[in-house]
Amino acid sequence: MASPTITSKRCECECECGTDETKLSCWDPKYLKRRKQKQQKLKHALWLLVLALVLLAFTKYALGGDSSDTLTAKERMEKLKRTKDVFQEGIENGKRRFRGAMEALEKRKKMRKNGNKEAPVMMKDHREDLKALDEAILTNADSGIQWINPEFLPSMVKERPLLGKIIDVIRDKNKDAITPRDFFHVRRFGTKFAWEDSVSSSSSKDEKQGPTVDFTKHSYDYPDKMSEPPAKLGDYPKLKPMKELMENWPQDDIDHPPTPLEEVLIHFDYNKEEDVEAARKFRDAKLPFKFINVPEVVAAGEKWTDEYVNRQFSGGQIGREYKRANGNCQESINNFFAFFNKDAWDIEEYGLAPTRNNDWSFEKWAEHAKYADAHGLSPNQPHFYWQAGVDKEERHMPESKWTFISKDLPSFSSPKETFFVFNPEAQKGIQCRFGERGVTAATHFDAGRNMIAMVTGAKRYILSPPRECSKLGIVPIRGNAMFRHSMLNYGHINYMDNPEIPDDEKEWLEVSSRAMALETVLKAGEVLYIPSHWFHYITSLQKSAQCNVRSGVDKEGDTYFGGLEDVSTLCDPAI
Repeated sequence: MASPTITSKRCECECECGTDETKLSCWDPKYLKRRKQKQQKLKHALWLLVLALVLLAFTKYALGGDSSDTLTAKERMEKLKRTKDVFQEGIENGKRRFRGAMEALEKRKKMRKNGNKEAPVMMKDHREDLKALDEAILTNADSGIQWINPEFLPSMVKERPLLGKIIDVIRDKNKDAITPRDFFHVRRFGTKFAWEDSVSSSSSKDEKQGPTVDFTKHSYDYPDKMSEPPAKLGDYPKLKPMKELMENWPQDDIDHPPTPLEEVLIHFDYNKEEDVEAARKFRDAKLPFKFINVPEVVAAGEKWTDEYVNRQFSGGQIGREYKRANGNCQESINNFFAFFNKDAWDIEEYGLAPTRNNDWSFEKWAEHAKYADAHGLSPNQPHFYWQAGVDKEERHMPESKWTFISKDLPSFSSPKETFFVFNPEAQKGIQCRFGERGVTAATHFDAGRNMIAMVTGAKRYILSPPRECSKLGIVPIRGNAMFRHSMLNYGHINYMDNPEIPDDEKEWLEVSSRAMALETVLKAGEVLYIPSHWFHYITSLQKSAQCNVRSGVDKEGDTYFGGLEDVSTLCDPAI
């Protein structure tokens, strides 16, 4: 009789102090059923609340918000109609997203039911592709020109099924699951790379270090300053066709820039009061410009040595001054980094993602970046990109809990208004990108008004106004893995005579070559202002560090360069 007593006590103990799963197994089934029903009702109520808030926000925007009194009845009705169309599109996107999520869940359940023994042949092919990708990364191979998957390009004559696909993808550690994690993150710690042998050989021969061209010291031709924006919209800044920019200085021919290099953006001196006031007028007029000689950016550039930055990310002997910063390294088979939302990227249908995260330390990344400067990598060899960020809440913490990014860029992290953060309530944190020579970030727009500080090195920015959206191959579907970005590599404009270029890519590059744009080289100590919804396409010219902060959304834009309405409705009407 002792055994039942012991069992009963054990069960009683598990119900009172066991795990959550153990406790639930001991509860009354009727109670569990009621509990589940309450949770479902709460979830539905939250969804309805979110929907109501979105509808309220759209209605307020449609009626002009606080400025509704300045609109005529006809203008309000027209704005309400546009908003209704956008809202209806959002509802349809939400429905597609839900259906996609359910499809993914059913696939996952079916595969688990079958013990994952019937994994699609397509997935097995992707895993073979992944092995080949790993081999190319490890051996520093030149993989040749990588043409874009035509399905990632908006079409002017037919819909692209993959672009219309909106899906929440389920991550799983199981190698045979629908979206295994190793397709997005790879362990490289302790792995020997072919390029490391070249570094050792170069060090022993005491070869030159640093880039062939130091763009912080290059020759530039600057425009005359203006104390205020020109009266006629469109007179500043001067734009050129993308093709002209790429032919004058090919993207992948970094070491042979024009001399002097013509700048079209006005460069204001941050140390001169009259320049700051003039810059404020350009900022309020929603026009791009640059600041030079920004003291805190110059000081950060002197401070941010590899040793210093590595300590901040590695958690070494930092002392009490800073909190450890978080960062990660991305890798690509070539120099083109096409951004995507990994939570919406379906490997089974999309194929391999454009990039993967690895577990390199900042020190390892910096070593490769110096190697890229010294050896001038081919654009078709593997490249690496280090990214870091500061949460928007950090600025409200005691400074003793700030990371080095907030500490060293006080005008970016201040909870109070500064020239660079002129709407602090809308500040969403600080993003930093550490680039190596050749790394090119796909064109995209940011809704927030953007201040970009170049701490070290230099990058080439190609800017296009919102009105050019339909020429850039932008994916406009909210919730899609590539939303707000284009997968086009504009450097291929110079390869349109290549007989191997796919017809769809060539067709789009011909359109993009006519897009109006400007270029500027952002150098250490400078800050670039990019208005809301302006597109930017970025190439790191040498080892560099850049941080940006945003100050809320400008929803109006202007009648010449465009704005929110252009990127919302004109990016690709055919989709």
